[in-house]
Amino acid sequence: MREGRLNLLKSLMAVLDLNDRDETSYALARYFLEHFDTLADLNIYDVMDECYASRSGVRRFCQSIGFDNFSEIKACASEWDLFRHYYLTYPRAEQEGRHDLRRDLDLLYRSIDRLLDAGAFDTLVDTLHACDQAVLFSAGPSAMQLSEFQSAMVTQHKLVQLVTESSPASGVIRGLGPNDVLIAVSTSGAFVERQVAQIRDSGAYKVYVTANDREDLAGLFDEVILIGEGVTDDATVHRIFATYGICYTFDRLFSAYSGKYDRVPLPQEGREPCSLP
Repeated sequence: MREGRLNLLKSLMAVLDLNDRDETSYALARYFLEHFDTLADLNIYDVMDECYASRSGVRRFCQSIGFDNFSEIKACASEWDLFRHYYLTYPRAEQEGRHDLRRDLDLLYRSIDRLLDAGAFDTLVDTLHACDQAVLFSAGPSAMQLSEFQSAMVTQHKLVQLVTESSPASGVIRGLGPNDVLIAVSTSGAFVERQVAQIRDSGAYKVYVTANDREDLAGLFDEVILIGEGVTDDATVHRIFATYGICYTFDRLFSAYSGKYDRVPLPQEGREPCSLP
């Protein structure tokens, strides 16, 4: 297996989204997803029969998403409970009346606004502008939110590479030098804890965006941006931080960056804004 923890569920979803329905890769990804809750009990002969795949074909599929063989896929069976906990903890808390999404989001957004007003993003904005290479390093669940920031930064002539656990690219992380910036995003701190070796070995200026104030993890970085401070220490809001919190934080970071460094008028200024399809 490649270095760093891979999220099998996310890897399988990527295959499902990027392949035609008549391809073997699609069939295998769909089969594993549909049987994720019984992954540990799967038999390779059943997989071969159901997906019309050879034993070597199953092995090639496993290797294409970063796993050595079928046994390594089965060893990821514990992800089922992890992802159920991740996605269902907050809805259950809402149903029991212990949390309210609108209230929690208001508190979270205000805490991020306070960071912006206090100049917490100023150093990162200048570092991003001056660096040779910029890399976002995160777990899979935050990738969608970060990809919006990545695309937006192209309009500022700044290319930002996004590296996740599904494609750890350790050579990229370790190959960064002092004129580069590495932004590790881990709201709970668990991702950074798993990736300590790569982060420690990187020669880049290191920035940590998190909702966890663990000093041992913060010590790996040159700069820490702590979001959600004072909102709550309840682990129930972890997914809220990892989705809405990261999205809003990096939206505000882009706003701060473009506000300082973009002085070019918009192409249709004064007219109705155009919309992308």
